[in-house]
Amino acid sequence: MKKGIVFLLIVLALIVLISPGLIGQFAERNMDRGIREGAVENEEVIVSAQAFERGWFTTEGQHRIEFKDGSLAQTYRDFFALGEDAPLPVVIVDTRIDHGLIPIASMGRDDGSLFPGLGDAISTLTVELPDGRTLAVPGAINSSIGLSGALFSEYTLPAGEYSESGTTLDWGAGRIELEAHPSDGRIEFAIEAQSFGVGDDAATVRADDVRIHGEQQPSRRGYPLGDARLHIDSLSVNDMHFGPLGLFGSVQEESDGVTIRNHTDIFFPAVQFGKPHTIIELEVTGIEPDALGALARQYQLALDQADDPERFFGMMEPQAQALLAHGLELSIPRFDIELPDGTLESKLDLTLASTDASEFIWSNLMLATTADASVRIPEALMDQILAINPEAGAAIGMGLLKKDGDVYFSDIEYSKGVATVNGAPLAVPIPGR
Repeated sequence: MKKGIVFLLIVLALIVLISPGLIGQFAERNMDRGIREGAVENEEVIVSAQAFERGWFTTEGQHRIEFKDGSLAQTYRDFFALGEDAPLPVVIVDTRIDHGLIPIASMGRDDGSLFPGLGDAISTLTVELPDGRTLAVPGAINSSIGLSGALFSEYTLPAGEYSESGTTLDWGAGRIELEAHPSDGRIEFAIEAQSFGVGDDAATVRADDVRIHGEQQPSRRGYPLGDARLHIDSLSVNDMHFGPLGLFGSVQEESDGVTIRNHTDIFFPAVQFGKPHTIIELEVTGIEPDALGALARQYQLALDQADDPERFFGMMEPQAQALLAHGLELSIPRFDIELPDGTLESKLDLTLASTDASEFIWSNLMLATTADASVRIPEALMDQILAINPEAGAAIGMGLLKKDGDVYFSDIEYSKGVATVNGAPLAVPIPGR
């Protein structure tokens, strides 16, 4: 029994005292390499190591992030109304890693933990402005690496305010959580903020109770799989007030191809009819995976190389044609606008048959498409529409809208260039034919 206790104490000593140094050596070999690889992936920035000091229980490093003249730089200049050649700020990242299977050194700081893993780290950010001033970014990033290699990071942001060149930013307390699993590339994320606002003399935007949650995993073809949810309790743009606002998106690989799903739930600013509550459910199925992968890769290439919208769409067109040539199905089972006097209901089912990609012509898509759609408008709501815009009555006179009880309706069918509305034929011009 005593020998077993002694053996256990020796093992614990190895874990607590020896493993930190070994993992520290591992950190020294890999910290700079990992950041350099990140810089290669993002050509917007240059990352350079300023200092690196490895200790037995802790490792400290400092890195400098400089921005190139790319889209991030342009966004910064546009946001603060600066000239095209205005100098850019630099971000300094200071990181401390407490390493060891049991990171006892982490207990000397806030949010430290003895939870077993490969290491525990805390990072702080400082912005070096072009005029030489430095600004400490509020909050800190706490990270831990589990025994499996999974990385968990949390950024905590205290409430604050910042002003520059007539523009003011203010924010409530928030946090960002990120969990990365290197075994399968899966990433889970959560972003929450009590409030966020930005404004100047011309415009003001404010959002309250912002929450974003999701999970993503790269597919072998290059596009992300997973889902994400967004909730904003209220969103104001000057005097227009939206919210609550909810969005859900999902991309999944299924037996018949890739499926994209979306659910939108938004309260829009009040209009003459009241405050519209819009609910949209959308699903696209049967997307060819390889064609979607080629489109995703071309999209990244076009973002990097296209210097105007015309070139961007020109670069995207061949891959978009190839994807559509494989065919797909689009379903909108619900597109409702809820108002005090009733709900305007509509839905759509559309099928795009496969075509010959080598002889693709945009106008041929209309000949390869079949669709069914319907619209339902309550009589009380239709009366309001007619009172505001009497010309809308022409749709009733032409038979595009018919009445059934206290509801006006329109049933639409389309097949290969021929359409009918409530059973009556409707001419559909096809360009190039």
